[in-house]
Amino acid sequence: MEQDWTVKSKLTRFLYRHRGIEGIVYVLPFAALWGVFLAWPVGYGIYLSLFEWNPIKGSRFVGLENYVALFRDVRFLNALANTFKFAAMAVPLILGLGLLFALMLWSWGRTCRGAGFVQAVLFFPYLLTVSTVAITWKWMFDPDFGLVTHAFKALKVPAPVFLTEPAWALPAIAFATAWWLSGYRMVVFQAGLGDIPQELFEVASIDGARFRHKFLHIILPLLKPALLFSLVLTIISAFRTFGQVLMMTEGGPGRSTEVLALYLYWTAFEYFKIGKAAASGVVLLALTLILTLIGVKLLGLKSELQ
Repeated sequence: MEQDWTVKSKLTRFLYRHRGIEGIVYVLPFAALWGVFLAWPVGYGIYLSLFEWNPIKGSRFVGLENYVALFRDVRFLNALANTFKFAAMAVPLILGLGLLFALMLWSWGRTCRGAGFVQAVLFFPYLLTVSTVAITWKWMFDPDFGLVTHAFKALKVPAPVFLTEPAWALPAIAFATAWWLSGYRMVVFQAGLGDIPQELFEVASIDGARFRHKFLHIILPLLKPALLFSLVLTIISAFRTFGQVLMMTEGGPGRSTEVLALYLYWTAFEYFKIGKAAASGVVLLALTLILTLIGVKLLGLKSELQ
């Protein structure tokens, strides 16, 4: 008993003298999981991208040849262009709808009946899996019995064949993705709106400010942290888009909806060019990182990040 007390006393004195170690001990479990499930796969992916992978004959170091082959591959360049087109459509749509829904619910306030129900309805799609979303919207866009097609016919407007026309397929997937993800962004924006002091709006109202003035000079500046968080999440989601494209069009018609993640999948698991697929994954990672940094720069949030 006396020996245990001595050990505890020594341990207490050691932690008191080296206070930084206590924090490191708390961080270690997370750091271990982060290292095993995130840092190591990324590092191994970069390592694989430098090899011509062959588990039977043995892998051969090829340096940057996989990257050179990628940028000479017309199919990769097409997938890269499609990824940018998809992101250009999906990111503003998701953020715009999320902000619009949040402003609508925020303006209704807590006194409006049914606001909680509307919020639940708008958030509900985010709880669905990607396969459910893809199958639902594949039915909705069906040229024979889809609800969207019937809506066009009811308005006496010729309905496009959404998923089999190259011009419409990618926008249709972007719209389905926005329906799926905008509910979560709405919740993030609602949290940001709730943090804005009401006194600012009251003072602005006394000064005769209209809603557009309050939106531009109070809401948008104070909503920047929420905007940045949503922007980063949405850029990552847009560039990693895979499931809905695979299930709704499989990259078609032709290759008009083949995005980078789908190209990576075909290259790795249909053609078994693991090194080339790893190189396209590294390119995808670099693009996501660069665009995220550009978003941070544009929103001017250096102080918040520090």
